[in-house]
Amino acid sequence: MKNTIVFLLSSLLLAGCTTSGFRVTVSNSLPVERKSETVEIAVADITSRIENANLNEVLVADSKGKEIPSQLVYEGNTSPVKLIFQANVPSNGKSIYTVKPGRPRKYVQQAYGRFVPERMDDYAWENDRIAFRIYGTALIKKDGPSNGLDVWVKRTNDTIVNKWYREYLAGKNSYHNDNGTGCDCFKVGRTLGAGAMAPFVNDSLWLGINFISYKTLDNGPTRTSFMLVYQPFEVNGESVTETRIFSLDAGSQLNFVTEKYEGIDKPFSVAAGIAERPEGRIVSKAADKGYIAYSLDDGKNGPLYVGTIIPAGVTGVIESDSHLLIEELYTPGTNLSYYTGAGWSKWGFENDEAWLKYLDSFTLRLHNPLKVTIK
Repeated sequence: MKNTIVFLLSSLLLAGCTTSGFRVTVSNSLPVERKSETVEIAVADITSRIENANLNEVLVADSKGKEIPSQLVYEGNTSPVKLIFQANVPSNGKSIYTVKPGRPRKYVQQAYGRFVPERMDDYAWENDRIAFRIYGTALIKKDGPSNGLDVWVKRTNDTIVNKWYREYLAGKNSYHNDNGTGCDCFKVGRTLGAGAMAPFVNDSLWLGINFISYKTLDNGPTRTSFMLVYQPFEVNGESVTETRIFSLDAGSQLNFVTEKYEGIDKPFSVAAGIAERPEGRIVSKAADKGYIAYSLDDGKNGPLYVGTIIPAGVTGVIESDSHLLIEELYTPGTNLSYYTGAGWSKWGFENDEAWLKYLDSFTLRLHNPLKVTIK
């Protein structure tokens, strides 16, 4: 099982450029092996080291000289801001990579997402482990408002979003049924679903409406990300606007989510939440761990696990408004980031212990990031 966590770059800046590339040392301080964790290299670190660098002709090689997948990340800009790749690092050890000129080969698409206007303005995205979707305004007339996060569990490394929608809309198969590669067996409704966030003011959740616009920021092969903008909604008598950014890397069960609220001047509580259902049960709600975990079993498809992690600043874990909630204090106008996602008993998480082990490991890596040194 792969774990993918994004960390900030720690660089050792050296003068001078080369035409042969430069070495990247990735160090692991933990006594456990780190597999397929995403490393980020700032574009400025490339252009300052490779003479006349053409960023579209730069690749990454491991210590044996073998090319490994990499991706230029734009974050919605017209020019790339980062180069990312996934590193494997032994326990208490180091791994060496080389960034050098060369034409990258075409890599397998392991992260993908798109706007789906043909299915009432969904936005759907996935990696090689899991898939998600969230709802646009066209769905309101049919199902009412919902700005919660939906989960599509899968048991294939292949991308399935386009195939599932195509077959569903053609009446060939329903993605609500497991046809061998997974299914949508999670219900959102008027809830936060699988870990979306909302203001939690005066002991109440204040849910927004479906997103009104989107922007795809990056789209594989290793990372897919996009931004959603929501129309103003009421929070305790005040009008608030919300912007969300979702980012999902290959190998990860969890999205990296960035929230921004505007419209309230003073700090207020927000909560990421998992919708509670009659067929569900709490697996963990310990605030000191920084995460909540939940299990749902419809009796047909096997247990589906949801987990939400707030890395720092948790103020409490409660049950309210038919949700299991993890709270944090939010300062208006700033960005708040957290992680949320899911796993499936038919694809690597056969019981509660396996899901909790994954969340514990993910959290440990967040607090002990890989060290990246450039020479």
